[in-house]
Amino acid sequence: MSFRWLPVSLLWSAGLLLLTALPSLSSAWREAFIVAALGGVLLALYFARRMHARCNFLRQQIAELNEELETLNLELTRQQRRRLTLIDGMPIPLLICDENGMLCHTNRAALEWFGFRHMTGKSLLALTFSYDLYLLLLKAARRQSSVAAEINFSFPKERTTEATIWYLGEADSRHLFAIALIDKSELLRLEQVRRDFVANVSHEFRTPLASIRSLAETIHDDPEMPPQTRQRFLSLIVQEADRLTRIADDLLTLARAESMQPVKEVFDLTPLIQQAMQEMDAEAQRHQVSLQAELQPDLKLLANRDQILQVVLNLLSNAIRYNKPQGSVTVRTYVQDRQVVIEVADTGIGIPSEALPRIFERFYRVDKTRSREGGGTGLGLAIVKHIVESHGGTVEVESEYRVGSVFRVRLPLYGDSGDWDAQQE
Repeated sequence: MSFRWLPVSLLWSAGLLLLTALPSLSSAWREAFIVAALGGVLLALYFARRMHARCNFLRQQIAELNEELETLNLELTRQQRRRLTLIDGMPIPLLICDENGMLCHTNRAALEWFGFRHMTGKSLLALTFSYDLYLLLLKAARRQSSVAAEINFSFPKERTTEATIWYLGEADSRHLFAIALIDKSELLRLEQVRRDFVANVSHEFRTPLASIRSLAETIHDDPEMPPQTRQRFLSLIVQEADRLTRIADDLLTLARAESMQPVKEVFDLTPLIQQAMQEMDAEAQRHQVSLQAELQPDLKLLANRDQILQVVLNLLSNAIRYNKPQGSVTVRTYVQDRQVVIEVADTGIGIPSEALPRIFERFYRVDKTRSREGGGTGLGLAIVKHIVESHGGTVEVESEYRVGSVFRVRLPLYGDSGDWDAQQE
């Protein structure tokens, strides 16, 4: 019963009591009984009002506490969402699991890494196929501290990573751990490329320098050397010096292609191809190779003209140098899938299939002896690759050993509004 009905109940009870008890009592007892009943009713009313006020105060406090609890729950939910959003937005894979390796949460990068749409609630070992990572988790769980190690993954592809696992705390009677994976594969590859590049540069410079030193010492130590021999040795020194100059020039060209954005302009591709063929005509005649052209007119490019000319010259030079006597080189241009395609096809010695993946590496030569004798530096195709990629294009090759090769360069066709915006910038 509500407290507001208590006074009425007391008065009603007191009235009934008086009506039943008063007729049988004497006047003195009747007066005393009435006074006592009224006093009891007033006292009960007083305590009832105090109780009612206290209950109202407690109800108000409970309501305020409920509002605070609801506010805290909402803030806790927001914080959890922010944490999950932060985790999902991290560019590295992050997995949260318990001490038994059962996943509680994975971010978007981890899902993309391992090729799953959902990983929560599944086993770390079953999803990553990495027993080394599982052992590292057990080590972190045993210590309840941070541990790190290099972990190699074979699924879904070969990766070398730096895995770090740290203790997050306890939730729902489980100890939680975070696993962060940083892919080091590209860094290791670049470091290997750097070491190979330094070694190759040292080798390429050491060989002509050793030849120059040997020839110069021979001339210096033999003052009675016949003039014809001396002249031949001096010619060899000049050739080796020219070779060093070509290597240095190609290294500078490659460095510019890798580090600087090309300064672009709009130009017609056909005159550029014709210019390149004219410049290579003398070398083609020396190698008894004929040059042919199948050019589509009015092909516009938004590119660095000098760099595209360098690309065509390098491809023509390789096609001529590695051709057969009485062979031919054909240059074609056409449009395919909104791209300008430049093809340089030859009837030369071709490239073995095992060498195709490496021909765009710096200083790589399929036939090292013939390349050096022909004046090649081993950097021509690397220069082609970097120039084409800096223009947003691609380069590919098809080759059959002892039959010939086709190098195909694809560049964006000029004419879209985006090209005009890029030119304005």
